[in-house]
Amino acid sequence: MVDAVISTEELAEIVGGTLLRGDGSTPVRAIHDSRLVRPGDLFVALPGRHADGHAYLEDAFARGACGAIVAQPNPIPSDGRNVIVVSDPLAALQTWAEAWNARSRATILGISGTNGKTTVKRLAGHYLAAIASTYVAPHNYNTEIGLPLALLSMPADISYGVFELGADRPGDIAALVDMLHPAWGIVTSIGPGHLEKLGTVDAVAEEKWSLIAGLPADGLAILPAESPLLMERARTARCKVLTVGVAHGDVRGRIVRSVPQLEIALVEPDITLTCPLVGEHHATNVLLAAATAHALGAPWDVIQERSATFTVAPHRLERISLRTSTLLDDSYNANPASVAGALRVLADIEPGAPFRAFVFGEMHGLGRQTRRYHREILDLARSLPIDLILPVGGAAVDACKQSNSAQIEIPRDRADLLVRLRELPRNAVVLIKGSRALELDTLVEALKAAD
Repeated sequence: MVDAVISTEELAEIVGGTLLRGDGSTPVRAIHDSRLVRPGDLFVALPGRHADGHAYLEDAFARGACGAIVAQPNPIPSDGRNVIVVSDPLAALQTWAEAWNARSRATILGISGTNGKTTVKRLAGHYLAAIASTYVAPHNYNTEIGLPLALLSMPADISYGVFELGADRPGDIAALVDMLHPAWGIVTSIGPGHLEKLGTVDAVAEEKWSLIAGLPADGLAILPAESPLLMERARTARCKVLTVGVAHGDVRGRIVRSVPQLEIALVEPDITLTCPLVGEHHATNVLLAAATAHALGAPWDVIQERSATFTVAPHRLERISLRTSTLLDDSYNANPASVAGALRVLADIEPGAPFRAFVFGEMHGLGRQTRRYHREILDLARSLPIDLILPVGGAAVDACKQSNSAQIEIPRDRADLLVRLRELPRNAVVLIKGSRALELDTLVEALKAAD
């Protein structure tokens, strides 16, 4: 095995760049946000929609960067060193990540799907960490920028690396698979997401299937048995396929309860997995992660024990108890399937709650189907025991304006929305859900601060 360490001199050769002011340093990791630089990091100056990384070179070196990858050699800060000049910093970042990955001994697990990627990633990592050293890619690092950053933060001596792969246009997953080279792959679900560029749900399935198509012949694909679009394609897989589900699958589990925590009784072996996640829609996520960990060597009793100690990620149907109310903070992102699942949790959780409110955030990326899906979500919300629906964002507001329902109130602005939420009856339960661009997490923080 080649030494995993990559010096700046070797890195310049790998990415086909010119090294200026080299001093033999070895980068600790790659960073593209100068505010996150720590001593030993190598800063990658990427051009962006709102800012160009080259404008932050001085800040990066002031914070202790050991070098930088740039497209523009001038001006280099006076304390700048190990500056690698390339034609395309993003392509260089990706080439570096692929070279680093090639030197790793880790078994790589890739995860994609419309919903549940981060939850399954964190669950699988949580299970695997009980049997071997495991690295879980941080945050939502699942794009052409995020994935190489995640790879370059993976320790050299890790046994398992768990990564998620995102896509919003055809070809995205295949490009990420070429960089990641996963041996195992999970597709969590197929549904209406990123339709603006992918067009149809079938096209979404085809894009997500690119992960499985890219697995080696001796790899393993783990799939939800209750997804017809995936089962259709499973017949073409060149590697072994393991399926999971509630009604069907190689690994099956019956939902005992979904609130206030998820309990799943497995058919074989005869054990129950109890997890702090809430909602029936998370049952498949737990089964996917558990089946994967077991296939990689984790005993079922260990998986059972680890399920109970899992922690829910912030802003992903996170239950927050305030003095006067309970928040279901699902503000991280939204698409029709995830909103429907969260609504059913709102309807079922806290049986004695006197009042239930839904902050209905707009769902982005639905293209021509935007009006249809917002209308369907509104119809579902109205059919459930939900007392108040408060829309945020153009498509959600438009859907509500077309409905003559006493459940709906349309806030004038964010300040008005916050006031209305603070006026709710004591012990109310509030679901806050919407696409990331709405930044509804700031609403959650404001409610917490006012408590």
